[in-house]
Amino acid sequence: MKNIFFVILISVLFLSCGKKEEKEEFVEEHPKVVEPETKTDTVHKITPQTTDEKKFTDESSRTNITISPLEAGDYIGKSVNVKGYVADVHQTEKVAYLNFVEKYPDNPFTAVIFANRFSEFGDINKYLNKTVEVGGRVTTYKNKPQIILENKSQIKIVK
Repeated sequence: MKNIFFVILISVLFLSCGKKEEKEEFVEEHPKVVEPETKTDTVHKITPQTTDEKKFTDESSRTNITISPLEAGDYIGKSVNVKGYVADVHQTEKVAYLNFVEKYPDNPFTAVIFANRFSEFGDINKYLNKTVEVGGRVTTYKNKPQIILENKSQIKIVK
């Protein structure tokens, strides 16, 4: 009986050695080109971009979805606009953080600017104590939602 159990155990271990661990992976869906309904309609050709290339170059490229900083965690992987109060601005040599609603570490959402983009944004303290809208893909860092800003057109002061 022990021999049968041992053979089964070895068989299971041997068969499972070649299996790769399945990981849930986010796959970006590329926008589709919409065909015109009539000959007078125009077709706007959309070319897929990598995440690094994706920038909001003007107001028309912003998404139609505007959410609060408290809702951002429900939109991980989606491109949205987050509108809220910047309660805290913190800048180091490598990165700047615009913390929404509350000061760090109690902030529910952060807009992030890396050092290679500092010159594009100028003095980020101009966003402190203002209501701003940021647009981009919501990601997480240490289980907290964020949008990485790469282009000045991704942020605007609302009031």
